[in-house]
Amino acid sequence: MNMNAGNLLKKQENFDEIGQDKVVRLGFRITDQASGRLLQYGDDLVYLHGGYGGAFPKVEQAVLGCRVGDRVELTLSPEEGYGRRQPELVLELPADEFMDGIPEAGTAVDGELPDGRSLTFTVAGVSTDKITLDGNHPFAGKQLAFEFEVLEIRDSSAAERAAGYAFDAMFC
Repeated sequence: MNMNAGNLLKKQENFDEIGQDKVVRLGFRITDQASGRLLQYGDDLVYLHGGYGGAFPKVEQAVLGCRVGDRVELTLSPEEGYGRRQPELVLELPADEFMDGIPEAGTAVDGELPDGRSLTFTVAGVSTDKITLDGNHPFAGKQLAFEFEVLEIRDSSAAERAAGYAFDAMFC
């Protein structure tokens, strides 16, 4: 085996810090702070850092300056996260309005609010004569605890900055 320096593979380190116009991939866990229940987790939160709307402002502030491998914990109030629950986004409709059959609870359905705005609703309840639809985000009204791990950081492209979001397939 030839071990001279020219034949050794060097591990490429990423010393980038999260900052303006960096594309970031985070691993995350979200728990309901009141109940401690795990709500969501994954390693696929990819966003363009710097106020483009891909992450909540408090999250962007918390991870600013972090590097790959760093971990951050924070909590978000409803106002800092998914907002307060809005009762006007909960609708009860007669079951016979669903021509394609009665949807199951938990199913997403596209619909329209009385004021004409289109919205995706979650079927919150089903009975023999009515269907309850909820247009609130499932995490609305919750105090949320977040745990993040910085998995990747890279420079954004001019096209991503112009679009205002990360093309997450570019991590490959």
